[in-house]
Amino acid sequence: MKITFYFILLLVSFSSMADNEITYFIADKSSSPLQISTQQSKRVGIVTEVINSIEKNNIDFTHSILPFKRMIKYMKNPKAKWITYGSAAWPGQQSLSLSRTSIMTVKHSLLTLKSNKYNKISDLFGKSLVLIHGFDYPGLAAYIEQDKFDIIYVKDHAAAIKIIAMGRAVAFPEMNIRLNYHLKKMNLVRDNFNFHYIGNIIADYDINLCFSENFPKKSKTKIEDLLLEMKNDGSLENIINTY
Repeated sequence: MKITFYFILLLVSFSSMADNEITYFIADKSSSPLQISTQQSKRVGIVTEVINSIEKNNIDFTHSILPFKRMIKYMKNPKAKWITYGSAAWPGQQSLSLSRTSIMTVKHSLLTLKSNKYNKISDLFGKSLVLIHGFDYPGLAAYIEQDKFDIIYVKDHAAAIKIIAMGRAVAFPEMNIRLNYHLKKMNLVRDNFNFHYIGNIIADYDINLCFSENFPKKSKTKIEDLLLEMKNDGSLENIINTY
């Protein structure tokens, strides 16, 4: 009887641990430099560095690297407890239950070759625009639906930038921080390109931590306090500046 009792107690203990497990979701190969997953599954990136800093305060996460669509599917599970990043400007799961303190504010530009001129969005009507499969482009969606551009879809940022560099498309819309990161990673000369700021089309917006709806309240409060502390003491800015 005693053995049976301890066995049941052990099962209950493991079940409780599983219920309290929190997953930190990382979108594989699509979210650099916010999250960067290498072939060796080394977890780095702006958001991941924030998470790593939080984990130093006795808050543990199970890191899970998944393709973006599969990640969103898991996030829709009402029983799953998770944390990742998101924004109020995006649709779906990544716009729900956001942290009070933002990690950063992102600006968007159209990447073009130096030789391609741009003054207003109508300058691109009838021309080739390169976009990434599965990404949302707030502000451009209406023009895309009206077939104002000749769209070339690619799988990732490197492919999009290569197409611009080769002159196969006129412009590529993206966050400034992502454009700078990938140009540097690809060893491309920044002076060969122009960044045309498009805040009038895609408004600047904040990137926040994003929690599951059933995220443990005590842990969430502690994380909110730590994130605010990182913002106030300059830790967040230091992380962002390394990218």
